[in-house]
Amino acid sequence: MPSTAPRSLLHSLVVPMLLAAAPLGCGESAVTPPPSSADAATADTGSVPAADVPAADVPAAVDAGEAPSEDVPPMVVRDVPDPDIAEPPLEAGSCDALAPGMVSGFRVDSLDRSFILTLPPGATAPGGHWAVVFNWHGLGDSAANMNPLFAGEVGNAAMPFILVTPVSTRLGPTTSPLGLEWENLRATTPNREARLFDAVLRCLDQRWGVDRDRVYTAGFSAGAIMSDLLGVLRGSQLAAIASYSGGYFSNPENPPTLGPLRTYPAWPALPSSARYAQLMMFGGESDAFNLFVAMAHFDVFAGNDVGYLNARQHDVVYCNHNSGHTVPRALLGRQVVQFFAAHPRGVAASPWAAALPTAWPSYCGFRARLQ
Repeated sequence: MPSTAPRSLLHSLVVPMLLAAAPLGCGESAVTPPPSSADAATADTGSVPAADVPAADVPAAVDAGEAPSEDVPPMVVRDVPDPDIAEPPLEAGSCDALAPGMVSGFRVDSLDRSFILTLPPGATAPGGHWAVVFNWHGLGDSAANMNPLFAGEVGNAAMPFILVTPVSTRLGPTTSPLGLEWENLRATTPNREARLFDAVLRCLDQRWGVDRDRVYTAGFSAGAIMSDLLGVLRGSQLAAIASYSGGYFSNPENPPTLGPLRTYPAWPALPSSARYAQLMMFGGESDAFNLFVAMAHFDVFAGNDVGYLNARQHDVVYCNHNSGHTVPRALLGRQVVQFFAAHPRGVAASPWAAALPTAWPSYCGFRARLQ
């Protein structure tokens, strides 16, 4: 018997059911390597048991890559003010709960949140002024697997930093709010991940001191999309973003590429006050993720987003590593931290504008903000 239900109703019912049937166990893993820095032995990673961290499973990446094209057309945009949205007062747990290792039961508004906290040597000494890096994992992955990507670099000489690797609340296509692991599809107010960012940053500043010109965020796939959304929601507080296979759904060119899921993302415009630099890494045409009823093509997102960001006064280092949906061996935590260290908040001109560091792969190129 043919259905008489309206097509929009069928779509709203069938698409979430199909998405929910997709196995999360086959999700996105950044397959991170073990800590590589010489300072790893002195980093305070707390009491996370080694047995809880999956063995390194880094694929042999094809680092030949592809040199970036120079034919990105210019874009002209109007200034976009910061979102004029009054958020309720932040309700957060005691900052005394923060200690190296897994922090659990940290109250943010009505939710108990968890995250792995990794401190550099000397972080607990008085008078600190520390850089902070937030590190978001992919769909179906874990904080324990994602944390080693940066944990070995916290004590680096150029820019020691405090590392925060959040644990997701496992949002999906049938949860409320909607999300892909994180609250990253519809930018509701208040956004639970942005509020976690606010609460943790406030406590870190209270406990050990934060350099507000050196707050960064990074992520892989769904976590990279979350980092990009933080650029939209908290961009004036960020110095730089590093995205492994991410995308901006505030860019009107991106949602239509999702086909039947094109109406799912809903982000506000990227405000003009955000001036962070971005390291954009993606894996060529094979950098895609199957959403069961649609494909997310991260090479398409990257091609759309480089011009989008340049037009909005963001410098971009654009890297097509051409090795698919993964973290390439030539662009691990050490390289990301090198990029972060060179780009504090408010830098007038990127020190990498003339040339990238000599050890960086040739498939990376610098794309300057439009003047």
